Amino acid sequence: MATNRDIKNTLYEQVSRIAKASASPKRLELLGLLCQAPKTVEVLSQEASISVKLASSHLQELKAARLVASERSGKNMIYHLAS
Repeated sequence: MATNRDIKNTLYEQVSRIAKASASPKRLELLGLLCQAPKTVEVLSQEASISVKLASSHLQELKAARLVASERSGKNMIYHLAS
C-alpha cells in the first residue's frame, strides 16, 4: 500500500516532468498545434518550421511527460493531446 509520502513523491515527479516538457517554446508551439487536430510528425515539423528529427525529439519529451500520445496509422505516427 502506498504511503502518503509515496503519493506526494509521485505527484511532484509528474509535475516536474510537465514543467520540464513545457519549458521549451517549440514544445509549447507543438502542443498548440495539436490542440487544433491530431497530426503527423512531418506535418507538425512543417507547421512549426523545424526539422522532422527535432520535432520527433520534442514529441518524445512531451510523450514522456504524458502530455501527448501517439497511434500508428500505416507508416505514420499520428500525435494527439493525451486524455
